[in-house]
Amino acid sequence: MRRSISLLIIAGLLPVVALGGTFGAITLRNERRAVERQAQVDARFAAALLAVKLQSNIKAVEMIAQSPAFDGPRVDWQRFSLLASRIVASEEDWRVVSAADADGERLIDVPDPIAGTRQGQVVEKESFVRAVASGRPQVGDVARGPQGRLAFAVRAPVIKDGQVRYVVSAVVPADRLSRLLEFGPLPEGWTASAIDGSGHAVTAAGSAMRKNSPPPVESWAPVAGTSWKVRVTTPANAFSAPLRNAILLLGAAAMVSILLLVLLARLLAAELKQDRLREASELQRQRMEALGRLTGGVAHDFNNLLTPIVGGLDLIRRRASDERTLRYVEAALISAERAKALVSRLLSFSRRQSLAAEGVDLEDLLSGMADLIERSLTSAIELETEFAPHLCPALADRGQLELAILNLIINARDAMPEGGALRIRADQMSCDQNSLLAAGDYVFVSVTDAGVGMDAATCKQAVDPFFTTKPPERGTGLGLSMVHGFAAQSGGALQLVSELGKGTTATIVLPCSAGAAPDDSTGVANVDLPSRRILLVDDEEPVRRATAEMCRDVGQDVVEAESVDQALEILQQDTAIDAVVTDYIMPGRSGGELIQLLRSERPEMPVLLVSGFVNANERISESVPQLTKPFSRQELVQALKRVLP
Repeated sequence: MRRSISLLIIAGLLPVVALGGTFGAITLRNERRAVERQAQVDARFAAALLAVKLQSNIKAVEMIAQSPAFDGPRVDWQRFSLLASRIVASEEDWRVVSAADADGERLIDVPDPIAGTRQGQVVEKESFVRAVASGRPQVGDVARGPQGRLAFAVRAPVIKDGQVRYVVSAVVPADRLSRLLEFGPLPEGWTASAIDGSGHAVTAAGSAMRKNSPPPVESWAPVAGTSWKVRVTTPANAFSAPLRNAILLLGAAAMVSILLLVLLARLLAAELKQDRLREASELQRQRMEALGRLTGGVAHDFNNLLTPIVGGLDLIRRRASDERTLRYVEAALISAERAKALVSRLLSFSRRQSLAAEGVDLEDLLSGMADLIERSLTSAIELETEFAPHLCPALADRGQLELAILNLIINARDAMPEGGALRIRADQMSCDQNSLLAAGDYVFVSVTDAGVGMDAATCKQAVDPFFTTKPPERGTGLGLSMVHGFAAQSGGALQLVSELGKGTTATIVLPCSAGAAPDDSTGVANVDLPSRRILLVDDEEPVRRATAEMCRDVGQDVVEAESVDQALEILQQDTAIDAVVTDYIMPGRSGGELIQLLRSERPEMPVLLVSGFVNANERISESVPQLTKPFSRQELVQALKRVLP
C-alpha cells in the first residue's frame, strides 16, 4: 500500500515538475530571443536615423553643387563662397564646405582652409573618386584631421556638358552623429556604433563593457543609400545568463523526473526533430517568397535608373568626338553593364529573370570567353578544353549562360588554391521518358577541377541560397544558386558530382535549339529602319525621355504618354500612330492591360513591351516582342526593326 501511494505521488509529481521545467526553459529561451530582437531593432532604428541625416546632408550639398555660381564659363568663386558661408552658418553639423576640380585639387575652402592649407589634394580620396566616376553624391569614410578629430565628407559632383567638372564637399565632424545613436537609454554594457564603408568606427554611444568580459554579440543594420552600417554590441552575459539558468533549471527537473524522461525521451526527440524540420521548411519558404518579391521590386527600380543612363551614354558616345570624353563614357558604360549583370544575377537566382532564349553555339561562346576565362584563373591552373564535333545549339539566354559558366570556373579556381588542371568540356546527350528531364536532345557544358571537393552532405546543400563554404569576404552563396535557377528556368538542370579530396564536376545541361545559332556579324549600321510615328508609354520621365531621344535619333516621330489612360486618349485622337512602345509596370493600369486592350480593339497595331521585370502572376503572350531594361541604342533599333511594319 505504501509503495502504491508512493508511486501515485511520484506519478502525480512528475508531470508537474516536467511541466514547470519546460515552462521555465521556454520562458528563458524567449528572454534570449527578446534580447536578440531588441538588439536588431535598435540597430535598424539607429540606421534609419543615420540614413535620414546623411540624406539631408547630401541634399544640402547637392543644392550647393547646383548653384548658379557654376553656370558661367568661369566659376563665380565669390558667389560660391557667399552661398557656402551662409549654409555653413545655418548648418550646425558642418565644419567646412570645399570645392575641388576633377583631379582632386582643392580650389576653395569655406570658411577656413582644411588642415590649415588653402590648396592641396582632398582628404579621403576614395569617395571623391567614386563621385567623379559615377556622377552621383557620395558619403566618404571617416578620416582623422590634424587636431585629432574624426570627420567625414559628403560630396556632390558639379556636372557640366555631361562631365564632372568640380566636386563640392561638406566636412562633417563625426561626433555630430553621436546623438543619433543615443535615441534611447541603452542597457548596461550595450554600445551602438556607426561604421563607415572601410570598417572604421565613425562614432559610438553607450556604456563600455567591463574589462576581461567575454566577446560581445554584434547586430548589424545597413544605412540606406550609403555603404555605412550600424553595429549594436550586446554583452555576452546578456545571452549566456538565460542559457545558464535554463540549463540549471532543466538539470534539476531532469533529476526529479528521470524515470519519466527515460521512457519518453526517444518519442520526444523524434517529435522535436519533426517540429524543427517543419519550422525550418516554413522559414525557408517565407524567406524565398520575400526575396522573390524584393528581387522583382529592385529589378524594376534599378533597371529604370539604368535605362536613361545607358541610353544617354550611348547617344553621347555616338555624338562625342573628344577622345577623353569617349574614355569617360566607355568607363561609365562598363560600370552600367556590371550593374545590369548584377540585377540579372539576382533575378536568375530567384528564377524571375526574363530570359531571351536563342540558339547558342557553345564552341563559339566559350571561344569568345577565352580572354575572360584566362584572366579569371591563376598561373598555377592549367586549362583544358574539349568540344564534341557537330554540337547542336543550346536553347538559352546567351548572357546568362556566359555568367553561369564563369561562376562555375571561378568556383573551380577557388577550389584549387595550389593550382591544378581545370577541364571544360562540351558534348551532346539524349534523355528518355524515365529521366528527370523532359525527353529530347540536350547539350551540356561541364567544368571539372582537381580541387578539394565536397562530401555528400555539402554537395547536397551546394545549390541552396546563401550556402557557401568560402569565408564571408570571398563568397555570398548565390553563385551556384544562380546557375541552378538559370538552368531550371531554361528547361535544363545543374548536375554536381564531387568527391572529397579529389575534385568536383559541375555540369549545365540545356535543351537543344531547333534552329541554328544566330549570326551576330551584322550590326545596327546595316539596319534600314523605316520612319514611323510611335506612341511611347512610360511613367518614369527620365526613362521615357531617354528612350524617346534614342528613337528620334534613328528617325522616328515620337509621341510621349506617362500613363495607360493618357495613351488611350492619344490613340483615340491621333489616328496616325503606327506602333506602340510601352513599359510594363506603371501606377494604375499596367502595360499588360494596354496590350490586351490593343489586341481586342486594334489587333493590327504593332506593340513592343519594354520592362526589366514581369510579374509571375501576369503572363505576356510570347507573340508580343519584348525589350529588357536597361538597353542600348543598338538593342532598341533591333527591337524596333522586329516591330515596325
